[in-house]
Amino acid sequence: MTGPYDANLADYPRKVGENSDDARINRAVKDCERGVLYIPKGVYEIAGTIEITNACSLLMHKSAVLKAVREMDYVLKYDAASSYPDVVECDSHLTPSDDYDAEDWNLFVIGGYLDGAGKASCMCLNSFKHFTMRDVSFRNGKPYGLKIEDAGSTWTYELVAQNLYFKCTMPGLSPNAGISSNGGDSHFIDCIIVDYTRGIELLGGGSNRLTRCHVWGGPIPPRNDGELPEMLIDSVNYVLSSHDAILTDCYADTGKTGFLVTENTRLIGCSYFNNYTYKMDDVTVIDHRQGDLLIANGQFRKTSPHAVLYKGDNRNVIWRDNVYVGGLAEPV
Repeated sequence: MTGPYDANLADYPRKVGENSDDARINRAVKDCERGVLYIPKGVYEIAGTIEITNACSLLMHKSAVLKAVREMDYVLKYDAASSYPDVVECDSHLTPSDDYDAEDWNLFVIGGYLDGAGKASCMCLNSFKHFTMRDVSFRNGKPYGLKIEDAGSTWTYELVAQNLYFKCTMPGLSPNAGISSNGGDSHFIDCIIVDYTRGIELLGGGSNRLTRCHVWGGPIPPRNDGELPEMLIDSVNYVLSSHDAILTDCYADTGKTGFLVTENTRLIGCSYFNNYTYKMDDVTVIDHRQGDLLIANGQFRKTSPHAVLYKGDNRNVIWRDNVYVGGLAEPV
């Protein structure tokens, strides 16, 4: 066996009577505890959730596709709790130990496609303390592309997520969310979300950082004549309901609401644009409901007659060095 992995899915064929690939993937995962499983190029039919609870990391060929063929909660569900079994009690809370044999801080999912095919959410990630996701595509997830910290999850912080791509290509999936997170202390870098009703929603935790993320919607046709494209109905590019979120150089593109803010948030170098080709007029760039808010070094452009820059009472808001195009104006 060669390569930076411990097991290769190619060595785990389907058994007699198996009509999908989830069983053989789960067998390979079971044999790769605390190791790295490589999944070669190909389309793998998933009829039951792939569950990882043994600290197995996944390295997937860029054209390896895990595709749902039946309804289920998730194509892939990863719970990392078993990777951090040793904790010590310190000052009335649990603190991880420094035993390298017990703890694994280097878990990851890298590469490949996770395709919900409108039948499932693509992935759920639970109970991690440090985790890397990179170069993964998520397609047609319902109701989620990536769900972070599902019900009952623990120890959920320090995700480093880079170059993740989320796209819906089929109708009938709204309302859904590209990234929905209850975790904290995490970094989302260069993530792109296309045609999810809610692009990135930070619903819990705190101190999350988003850098160069781009959320946009539009191409999915309307369900009924005369309606907006499906994913634009009640769409929100960024839902910011976790404490102390910082968005840097992030782009809200063609959503009914660009930034929905209910907790302390900083928007630095961020932009909003509405592609009026889709005839969405009643748009709001920033809907500020609660929390302190800093808006600095951004550019906000009006492209439709009834676009509004800001809704809120304008208290606890700092506006600084922004550019306004097309008639938008900073509130007094």
